[in-house]
Amino acid sequence: MSKIVFFDIDGTLFYSGIGIPDSARKALKQLFANGHKAVMCTGRSSGMIPESYFHMGFHGMILGAGAYVEYDGKVLHQELMSSREVQKVIDWGKEQNIGIVLEGRNSGYFDKDNHQEYYTGMIRKTERDCEGKMKPLEEAREIQKWTYHHLDPGKKYEIEAILEGKYVGTYHEPANSVEFLPKGIQKAKGIEWILQETGFQRKDTYAFGDSANDIDMIRYVHYGTAMGNAVPELKEAADYVTERADQDGIARGLAHFGLI
Repeated sequence: MSKIVFFDIDGTLFYSGIGIPDSARKALKQLFANGHKAVMCTGRSSGMIPESYFHMGFHGMILGAGAYVEYDGKVLHQELMSSREVQKVIDWGKEQNIGIVLEGRNSGYFDKDNHQEYYTGMIRKTERDCEGKMKPLEEAREIQKWTYHHLDPGKKYEIEAILEGKYVGTYHEPANSVEFLPKGIQKAKGIEWILQETGFQRKDTYAFGDSANDIDMIRYVHYGTAMGNAVPELKEAADYVTERADQDGIARGLAHFGLI
């Protein structure tokens, strides 16, 4: 019987410095050959994803951690920030002298006037990992989410209040960043919409992840797998912990459940 598997990208399918391991690519092909479905389920918005990822055979996409959901070419959900909201995010971020990254449908956007070493280094790494050049904040269009880098986590409530509670931030300790999404939007909600569309049952769902924004996804599916390089709280929430992403973790995890 066909199953459906949801894959995070960064730290899960993709590992910075090596990309998507060959073992993971082969595992995906075998997963498809065995008649199962796969969905890309990432915090990245579409403008931050290399074009080649859209041609790997995924049956659906949950992007922006749930801000955009698509299955078999049909858009199931989409949320975009208003231009007024985007400007407030930019203005407040600059007032705090922190790193700003906006993620849109067609590109990522950065603060060209911020020359702090941690920020310029992070932008270079992001462009390398996303295989594309980011654009200045002034050109921002169709924004789905944003991230503040080097923001004191305790201050995230200020911008949440400025935006009238419509967005909620999640702190990522390893990256020292706060990722903001529309309130009520998360990967698990995207999975729910896809299950409603496809008729798959919860008992036939699997997911692989590594970070804090994967916890709801790992708890929602029937079989949640944490990568060996996952944050401790995700490992605690998972049903199974596989090897690291750069040590055949995807292939080993799929094999553990008999999916390949």
